[in-house]
Amino acid sequence: MIDDNQTPKKSKFPILILFSVITITVIAALLVYSEFEKRETKEMQGLYHTKIQTIKTYLNEGNCTQAAFEYAEAKVMREDIVSRGLYYSIKSHAKQAYEIEIAECFANRKEFENAIGMLHIEENNDPDYLLRASVIFKNSGDLSTAQKAKSKAEEYTH
Repeated sequence: MIDDNQTPKKSKFPILILFSVITITVIAALLVYSEFEKRETKEMQGLYHTKIQTIKTYLNEGNCTQAAFEYAEAKVMREDIVSRGLYYSIKSHAKQAYEIEIAECFANRKEFENAIGMLHIEENNDPDYLLRASVIFKNSGDLSTAQKAKSKAEEYTH
Protein backbone atom coordinates (compact mmCIF):
# COMPACT_ATOMS: atom_id res chain seq x y z
CA MET A 1 0.00 0.00 0.00
CA ILE A 2 1.21 3.49 -0.86
CA ASP A 3 0.75 6.21 1.66
CA ASP A 4 0.37 9.92 0.90
CA ASN A 5 4.01 10.99 1.27
CA GLN A 6 5.30 8.22 -1.00
CA THR A 7 5.23 8.84 -4.75
CA PRO A 8 5.17 5.92 -7.11
CA LYS A 9 8.42 5.44 -9.07
CA LYS A 10 8.10 6.45 -12.68
CA SER A 11 9.17 3.86 -15.14
CA LYS A 12 12.05 4.64 -17.51
CA PHE A 13 10.44 2.39 -20.08
CA PRO A 14 8.46 5.15 -21.94
CA ILE A 15 11.60 7.30 -22.20
CA LEU A 16 13.56 4.41 -23.70
CA ILE A 17 10.77 3.75 -26.19
CA LEU A 18 10.69 7.43 -27.18
CA PHE A 19 14.47 7.52 -27.55
CA SER A 20 14.41 4.35 -29.68
CA VAL A 21 11.66 5.70 -31.92
CA ILE A 22 13.55 8.98 -32.46
CA THR A 23 16.80 7.11 -33.18
CA ILE A 24 15.14 4.80 -35.69
CA THR A 25 13.41 7.77 -37.37
CA VAL A 26 16.70 9.65 -37.71
CA ILE A 27 18.48 6.59 -39.13
CA ALA A 28 15.66 5.97 -41.60
CA ALA A 29 15.72 9.62 -42.71
CA LEU A 30 19.49 9.45 -43.25
CA LEU A 31 19.15 6.26 -45.30
CA VAL A 32 16.42 7.79 -47.47
CA TYR A 33 18.48 10.94 -47.98
CA SER A 34 21.58 8.90 -48.82
CA GLU A 35 19.67 6.83 -51.37
CA PHE A 36 18.22 9.99 -52.91
CA GLU A 37 21.68 11.57 -53.20
CA LYS A 38 23.11 8.40 -54.72
CA ARG A 39 20.34 8.23 -57.32
CA GLU A 40 20.67 11.93 -58.14
CA THR A 41 24.44 11.63 -58.53
CA LYS A 42 24.08 8.59 -60.77
CA GLU A 43 21.61 10.48 -62.97
CA MET A 44 23.99 13.44 -63.10
CA GLN A 45 26.86 11.18 -64.15
CA GLY A 46 24.69 9.79 -66.94
CA LEU A 47 23.79 13.30 -68.09
CA TYR A 48 27.46 14.29 -67.94
CA HIS A 49 28.47 11.40 -70.20
CA THR A 50 25.63 12.27 -72.57
CA LYS A 51 26.96 15.85 -72.74
CA ILE A 52 30.42 14.51 -73.61
CA GLN A 53 28.95 12.48 -76.47
CA THR A 54 27.03 15.56 -77.63
CA ILE A 55 30.26 17.56 -77.67
CA LYS A 56 31.88 14.85 -79.79
CA THR A 57 28.93 14.95 -82.21
CA TYR A 58 29.10 18.74 -82.56
CA LEU A 59 32.85 18.55 -83.17
CA ASN A 60 32.35 15.93 -85.87
CA GLU A 61 29.82 18.28 -87.48
CA GLY A 62 32.25 21.21 -87.21
CA ASN A 63 29.94 23.15 -84.90
CA CYS A 64 32.56 24.68 -82.59
CA THR A 65 30.21 27.17 -80.94
CA GLN A 66 27.67 24.58 -79.84
CA ALA A 67 30.46 22.23 -78.73
CA ALA A 68 31.91 25.03 -76.57
CA PHE A 69 28.46 25.74 -75.10
CA GLU A 70 27.98 22.06 -74.23
CA TYR A 71 31.52 21.99 -72.79
CA ALA A 72 30.67 24.87 -70.43
CA GLU A 73 27.50 23.12 -69.27
CA ALA A 74 29.36 19.85 -68.80
CA LYS A 75 32.02 21.63 -66.75
CA VAL A 76 29.37 22.91 -64.33
CA MET A 77 27.99 19.38 -64.02
CA ARG A 78 31.49 18.04 -63.45
CA GLU A 79 32.12 20.56 -60.68
CA ASP A 80 28.90 19.45 -59.00
CA ILE A 81 29.93 15.79 -59.29
CA VAL A 82 33.37 16.61 -57.83
CA SER A 83 31.74 18.52 -54.96
CA ARG A 84 29.84 15.35 -54.07
CA GLY A 85 33.18 13.66 -53.45
CA LEU A 86 33.29 11.35 -56.43
CA TYR A 87 36.40 10.27 -58.30
CA TYR A 88 36.02 12.79 -61.11
CA SER A 89 38.57 15.55 -60.95
CA ILE A 90 37.87 18.84 -62.65
CA LYS A 91 41.37 18.77 -64.19
CA SER A 92 40.64 15.62 -66.15
CA HIS A 93 37.41 17.17 -67.43
CA ALA A 94 39.33 19.14 -70.07
CA LYS A 95 40.66 15.97 -71.66
CA GLN A 96 37.44 13.98 -71.49
CA ALA A 97 35.31 16.86 -72.76
CA TYR A 98 37.48 17.61 -75.80
CA GLU A 99 38.70 21.03 -74.66
CA ILE A 100 41.72 21.07 -76.99
CA GLU A 101 39.67 19.73 -79.88
CA ILE A 102 37.14 22.56 -79.45
CA ALA A 103 40.00 25.08 -79.40
CA GLU A 104 41.44 23.53 -82.59
CA CYS A 105 38.00 23.68 -84.20
CA PHE A 106 37.87 27.44 -83.56
CA ALA A 107 41.49 27.87 -84.67
CA ASN A 108 40.78 26.10 -87.96
CA ARG A 109 38.09 28.71 -88.58
CA LYS A 110 40.57 31.46 -87.68
CA GLU A 111 38.46 32.32 -84.62
CA PHE A 112 41.56 32.62 -82.44
CA GLU A 113 39.91 34.61 -79.66
CA ASN A 114 37.45 31.77 -79.06
CA ALA A 115 40.20 29.17 -79.49
CA ILE A 116 42.46 30.82 -76.93
CA GLY A 117 39.51 31.27 -74.58
CA MET A 118 39.18 27.49 -74.42
CA LEU A 119 42.82 26.89 -73.49
CA HIS A 120 44.17 26.59 -69.96
CA ILE A 121 47.87 25.86 -70.26
CA GLU A 122 48.64 26.93 -66.69
CA GLU A 123 46.41 24.20 -65.28
CA ASN A 124 47.37 21.47 -67.72
CA ASN A 125 50.41 19.21 -67.65
CA ASP A 126 49.58 16.93 -70.58
CA PRO A 127 52.40 17.30 -73.15
CA ASP A 128 50.09 16.55 -76.10
CA TYR A 129 47.62 19.22 -74.97
CA LEU A 130 50.40 21.74 -74.42
CA LEU A 131 52.02 21.12 -77.82
CA ARG A 132 48.68 21.42 -79.59
CA ALA A 133 47.93 24.59 -77.63
CA SER A 134 51.32 26.02 -78.61
CA VAL A 135 50.41 25.61 -82.29
CA ILE A 136 47.15 27.50 -81.72
CA PHE A 137 48.98 30.31 -79.91
CA LYS A 138 51.62 30.43 -82.64
CA ASN A 139 49.01 30.61 -85.42
CA SER A 140 47.20 33.38 -83.54
CA GLY A 141 50.42 35.40 -83.40
CA ASP A 142 51.02 35.01 -79.67
CA LEU A 143 54.55 33.66 -79.95
CA SER A 144 55.55 34.15 -76.31
CA THR A 145 52.63 32.07 -75.01
CA ALA A 146 53.26 29.53 -77.76
CA GLN A 147 56.84 29.17 -76.54
CA LYS A 148 55.70 28.98 -72.93
CA ALA A 149 53.30 26.12 -73.76
CA LYS A 150 55.94 24.32 -75.80
CA SER A 151 58.55 24.66 -73.04
CA LYS A 152 56.10 23.37 -70.46
CA ALA A 153 55.32 20.38 -72.71
CA GLU A 154 59.03 19.61 -73.01
CA GLU A 155 59.37 19.72 -69.21
CA TYR A 156 56.75 17.00 -68.85
CA THR A 157 58.23 14.78 -71.57
CA HIS A 158 61.68 14.64 -69.93
